[in-house]
Amino acid sequence: MASSNIDALPYFDKQLEAPGAKSSAQALIEAELRNTPQISLDDPRLPAEVKIFAKSESLSELLDGYATNPIRGIDTSKYGVPQVTEGSSIDELVEAERRGRIGEGHMAVRIENADLLSTYGPNAWLIRNYQLNSQLTELQSTLEALKEKVTEVNRSRRVFQEDTGTHLTRLEGRWQDLVGSTVQLEVACKAMEGQVKTLRRKEEDLKKEVQQLEDIEKL
Repeated sequence: MASSNIDALPYFDKQLEAPGAKSSAQALIEAELRNTPQISLDDPRLPAEVKIFAKSESLSELLDGYATNPIRGIDTSKYGVPQVTEGSSIDELVEAERRGRIGEGHMAVRIENADLLSTYGPNAWLIRNYQLNSQLTELQSTLEALKEKVTEVNRSRRVFQEDTGTHLTRLEGRWQDLVGSTVQLEVACKAMEGQVKTLRRKEEDLKKEVQQLEDIEKL
């Protein structure tokens, strides 16, 4: 996870630039991810595996493990010229004839495909190139438009965050002033409570002295 994803106000909030702040935040995120349950591959909530070439066993075998292993080439040995020796058996001769017919048919198909390609290939190639160029131009225009939108979004985001940051700074200053005033008021209240207690004690002492004087006068 990129550290830029940690901060919601990257254009204003500079707390992550403090030494050790990014590493501490990243460590907390990694610890949380380690405690997050992982989904197993056989979880029923996951979609079932899709077999792309379910009806073609040969294609499935050819592309088996293509994500990690290179694709195996098609075996072309059956299209090669069969080799026959003088001491070959009847079965070997029959097999050689069969392979020869296969090779002959394969070459006939290749010649036919080459003729078709020479007849229709150039025009199809030019048309396809024109289509690809048109698609490329359209995609480039779309890309430029998206880049402009991204730039505009980032610009608006920065202006919004800077304005919001200024407002937050004012609110933070006001909050600090209010907290300071509250603390001063509490200190003043405590001091007044102490003075009130002192005055009450003096009042009690004076009452006692007055009572003593009255008792003396009565005597």
